[in-house]
Amino acid sequence: MLAFTLACAITFFPRLGTYVPTPHLHGPGLLLDGGGGEEAPDSSLVWLHRRIAGETKTRAGNVVVLRAYDNNYYDKPFYRAGNFASVQTVLVPPCASRDQVDSVAKVVDKADAVFFSGGDQANYVAWKGSQLIAAVKRVYARGGVVGGGSAGLAIQGAVVYDSVAGDRLNAVTHTADAVNNPLEPRISFTTGLFAWPALADTITDTHLVVRDRFGRTVVFLARILNDGLLPGATTIYALGIDQASSVVVDPDGTAAVLNGKGGRGAYLIRAVAPVRLRAGAPLNYTVSVSHIATTGERFDLLRKQTPSPWYDVTVNGSHTPIYSRDPYSP
Repeated sequence: MLAFTLACAITFFPRLGTYVPTPHLHGPGLLLDGGGGEEAPDSSLVWLHRRIAGETKTRAGNVVVLRAYDNNYYDKPFYRAGNFASVQTVLVPPCASRDQVDSVAKVVDKADAVFFSGGDQANYVAWKGSQLIAAVKRVYARGGVVGGGSAGLAIQGAVVYDSVAGDRLNAVTHTADAVNNPLEPRISFTTGLFAWPALADTITDTHLVVRDRFGRTVVFLARILNDGLLPGATTIYALGIDQASSVVVDPDGTAAVLNGKGGRGAYLIRAVAPVRLRAGAPLNYTVSVSHIATTGERFDLLRKQTPSPWYDVTVNGSHTPIYSRDPYSP
């Protein structure tokens, strides 16, 4: 029993730096990293510092990193690149009780920004309805920043591909299996975790180009429509972000792409046509895509308007290749 208790303990890693209250926050905002935090461009952390503390060049802002596995290796690079007053990681293992999860709220309530690390989004959606998630929402409401990378990005949309069913079946969802059978039992969703205005009617996906996830992202859109997960929505969107790329979102919903080495930017994918899926039948569905590729390129994520052209891509699981055109290049 003692070993189990120790294994399920919350780890509050030592704070790096010194906690200094921030008198006025300049958000709210979102920091959306296509890969893990270690792959995010430093410019996204510079943006975070500015969104928290304004134009000051001094150390300012207090960041809390939430994770469900591993250690606090984000703290040093975040502290260095972001010039924050403090960074602290809290590790909440999957076996933690709801009371333990809720105990983290007191740390988050003092944060100016909360960043969810990578890993398995199933561990994060398990916190739905907790005091911890309520505290994260309070950070945003008082003008702070919320975000994450990889799995931490996957949980930010109005609908979340949650990996819960896949974990139960020990199966990962890839484009190849998803387009072959979009109703496969390994695909499951969570709604109502967060409701950020700029991501209304939107699902987020990660590592988009490097892991060829465009096809599975379109399957997620088709499933949302088919399953009625966003009642009343006639147009739904996906925001797919490549590894080593970030999308940062200002208070008015204006977003910008920031790329690290090799990052291909962001893809806004729009689904309008009704869809009816059949068990075992491959996907055949057409969406519109806008690729926001260049560092510094801005677009209106709140209204889903971009300066980049839209182009149509059909995903057909019964054809080879499955894409009617290269979805990653306009």
